[in-house]
Amino acid sequence: MALTAIISDIHGNLPALEAVLRDARSAGIDRVLCLGDIVGYGADPVRCLELVREVADQIIMGNHEHAVLVGPMGFNPLASAAVQWTRRQFDTSPDASDGLDFLGRLPHRIDDDELVLVHGSPSQPLDEYLFREDTLEHLPRSRDYAPKLANSFRLIDRPCFVGHTHVPGVIPETMTWIEPCDVPEGFDTQGRPCLVNVGSVGQPRDGVRDASYALFDGRAVTFRRVPYDVEEAARRIFDTDDLPDLLGERLLEAW
Repeated sequence: MALTAIISDIHGNLPALEAVLRDARSAGIDRVLCLGDIVGYGADPVRCLELVREVADQIIMGNHEHAVLVGPMGFNPLASAAVQWTRRQFDTSPDASDGLDFLGRLPHRIDDDELVLVHGSPSQPLDEYLFREDTLEHLPRSRDYAPKLANSFRLIDRPCFVGHTHVPGVIPETMTWIEPCDVPEGFDTQGRPCLVNVGSVGQPRDGVRDASYALFDGRAVTFRRVPYDVEEAARRIFDTDDLPDLLGERLLEAW
């Protein structure tokens, strides 16, 4: 059975992407799937897109790709500044060539025999967040139903891989939250519907600076954390005049 590396939320962080791809190759992967947000925030969006196009078998659109194409509507000031700078890189870089056309052709959802790929959620593939706070143990005690999660589970019949929150974890059909540390040997999906967040390659937000991604063998999911040169990735942001320094600082603090 093929071993798949599933990556997401690279966000223009080339050192993190290169480290993850090295780790995935060392694990003996057969293919790479990308859940979007290749661009945004980081200082190397054009090169990151080039590299993902070289290695990935399938890529879906994230909300940052969409924002680069149509404008950062609803984005906070930090994200908006990064999107506008990223768009200028694609408009002016000779290496970008057909980058914008490629982004515009990306699908919002992919289904194959083993899995579903979306960036946000099955019900809103581009931009709905599925947080651990949406699971039953975080809802008021009188609640035994999580509407947001129920909407997503109605739309899948197999494991579904998501990104967007930058926090890795699993939501099974019980609508509870499973931390990666709870399943160090891997989470057995049994081929059943579940929501697997692979975390972020380029901007982790769970307090751990290491890049995050997942391996999937058709049944079990294994979460991977990969050290990379965080200081270098932050420095590239600091050295880019039109990117806010706070985007580099959050890499150092993983928030």
